[in-house]
Amino acid sequence: MRATSVETPDPIELTRLASGPDRATSVARLSGAIAWSGMVAGALLGLVMGLWAFDGPVAPPSFVGDYGDTSRRLLRLGHIACFGLGALNLLLVREWARIGRATQADRWAAWTMNFGNVCLPAVLVAAAVYQPLKYLLPIPALSVLAALVLTAHRVRLRDRSAVEEGLAETNAS
Repeated sequence: MRATSVETPDPIELTRLASGPDRATSVARLSGAIAWSGMVAGALLGLVMGLWAFDGPVAPPSFVGDYGDTSRRLLRLGHIACFGLGALNLLLVREWARIGRATQADRWAAWTMNFGNVCLPAVLVAAAVYQPLKYLLPIPALSVLAALVLTAHRVRLRDRSAVEEGLAETNAS
């Protein structure tokens, strides 16, 4: 029996996040680069944190505190946010490729996701060092939420349009 492969769309070729294909390609590449860079930053941060985890070879910096302290929690959250937001950004790039022709909302979704992907982990790590910075966290968090809402709305419109087209074809025959 011959296996069939399902070809997934190439986000760099299909994503139309700007008015022209060259600009769309650059935004898709930027989103991908930000996503992968964030995951690399998460791995590096994890390597550094691992030096003092579980009585490691290096004593934790004084600002980190004990395992349950707010500073250490913010640092761990910043570490995992690098991976989670990077993966989410890559998923959104794939979804934008499936949506097709871009709108202004798609461009906003791309830029707000990129902003959140960079700023949320950075503010979490900075807030671990200087805790009053934690009050800035809603800004990048809301940016990520905006990207998700905008993309979910576009997916819903696309799916509703596909259903309506299918019903029209059924009624015509």
